Amino acid sequence: MKRNRNSLRRMAGALTLTGIMTLSGCVQIHPMDPVTQEAESTGAETAGVTEAGATEAGTPEGAQSTEAMTEQVSTAEPTTEAKKQASKSFLDTWLTLIGKTDLSCYENREIIDPLIAEAKEIFADPDATQEDVDRVAYGLRDTFKLLNDGSNLPRPQDIVANAEMPDPYIFADGTVMTGLEQWPERQKQIATMYQYYMYGYWRDGSDEKLTYDYDAASGKLTIHVERISTGAKASFTATVKKPDASKAAPEGGYPVIVGMHAYISENTAWEGGYATITLDMANAIASDDTAHKGAFYDLYPYGGNWKEQTGVLMAWSWGCSKILDALEAGLAEETNISPVNTIVTGVSRYGKAAAVCGAFEKRFKMVAPSCSGAGGLALYRYTSQGKTYDFTSKGAPATYTYGANEPISSLQSAAERGWFNDAFSNFGTPEKMPVEQYMLPAVAADPDRYYFIIGSCISEDWVNAPSMWTCYLGAKSIYDTLGLSDHLAINIHKEGHAVIAEDVEYMMQYFNYHVYGIELTMDLKLLQTSVFAEPANADPAWDEMFTGWTKLK
Repeated sequence: MKRNRNSLRRMAGALTLTGIMTLSGCVQIHPMDPVTQEAESTGAETAGVTEAGATEAGTPEGAQSTEAMTEQVSTAEPTTEAKKQASKSFLDTWLTLIGKTDLSCYENREIIDPLIAEAKEIFADPDATQEDVDRVAYGLRDTFKLLNDGSNLPRPQDIVANAEMPDPYIFADGTVMTGLEQWPERQKQIATMYQYYMYGYWRDGSDEKLTYDYDAASGKLTIHVERISTGAKASFTATVKKPDASKAAPEGGYPVIVGMHAYISENTAWEGGYATITLDMANAIASDDTAHKGAFYDLYPYGGNWKEQTGVLMAWSWGCSKILDALEAGLAEETNISPVNTIVTGVSRYGKAAAVCGAFEKRFKMVAPSCSGAGGLALYRYTSQGKTYDFTSKGAPATYTYGANEPISSLQSAAERGWFNDAFSNFGTPEKMPVEQYMLPAVAADPDRYYFIIGSCISEDWVNAPSMWTCYLGAKSIYDTLGLSDHLAINIHKEGHAVIAEDVEYMMQYFNYHVYGIELTMDLKLLQTSVFAEPANADPAWDEMFTGWTKLK
């Protein structure tokens, strides 16, 4: 061979011993995914070697130990029989894994390129020794773990389980915030963590050109988007409705509620002087499955690089973002709808998407996710299953016992995992999640924005409404610390997996008060409590659940 194996061996050894924090792969296949687990299994069962390449007790079936082979060579008569070739199954598995990997996204890919070249030579060499085969195979494994995809975040399998509510004021590397001046940096990191571990990459529109067509008679809005870097094009439609002409628009145009779907109590909104723009997300923006089809994926195909993986919830969020782009591009002037005083909402899976949208599309003045449940604003670490509540103050049963809550495994099932990126499937238990869902409203926290959580008491066992209230408490602690106590509200209505008229009425009063300075006809304190705060329902654990967090000044 022309390559100097000794120098490459020294390089692999140095990399193996480097004390760098291992980083997550920027590919669809992560080092602890089934393919990698198979590689580990193959290495243990077939190679039968330690990480240093030494033979272990329990030589693989059908293979001789080094000692036995040495003895045989020294005592047997010379023979023309071909010597036994080294086992290359483990090496083959790692070469296959790396062959499926988009190495271009790694900032330090040069550390593995020479080892890949040598591994291919050794794999093709029929006379390669088992020592060399094992050395390069384990070298590939260990070096692969050192690849840096630019996220500066630990791999899911390297995260230590934590049953407590994660402290939002501690950076991913363990650095503790010492003052509020560090919050913008931490807020940005949390947003990156949500993209990296859960929802996938946010597309901010900087690589897009947008135009639109609007038919005032029907209210049909058609949006056309071209991706500048690739020339890919996609179009989708939405429906624009405005209040009756008798409802005068405030200066700057009608405030608008952008719905992830229709049936968001539009009549109540129109009667209150609000316009609505609704979309058909699953049929227009992104299919509600793992196929990754629709307008968004026509522009941004789902790939192996973590920055090429956008889950469906994030894709739907992008769809709402394009409504704002259209308003800014001239639709606002055509319709007399404000491009600034905007609210985004949605229910259930679309409630999850509304929460995601609010975190990443900063132009929405208010975020109003409804009945969003797990993957939205229900905490992974708080369950209500089996707990009994008194809902008489809501005109509901005095004893209501919650059934099953949606677990993280359901979100990772074939029916729902398309909502997220591939990395999310690596979290086997809630305790491994490095974020908790009160951090999602925290990403949206801003002096010029507002957050309005909607939930329902009964028939919402799967959605886990008590956990959404707990999420509000965690988010409130953060908003209080940031001096934004009045920017967070909640309404837990009696029943209805929906944005009901009561929700829209309260949303409008809250928005009118903060944005337009219109006096309330309701007590604002009603939007800072819920039926779960009543003495009969309050969980004593809430008193100390968030008090152990870092205290900031």
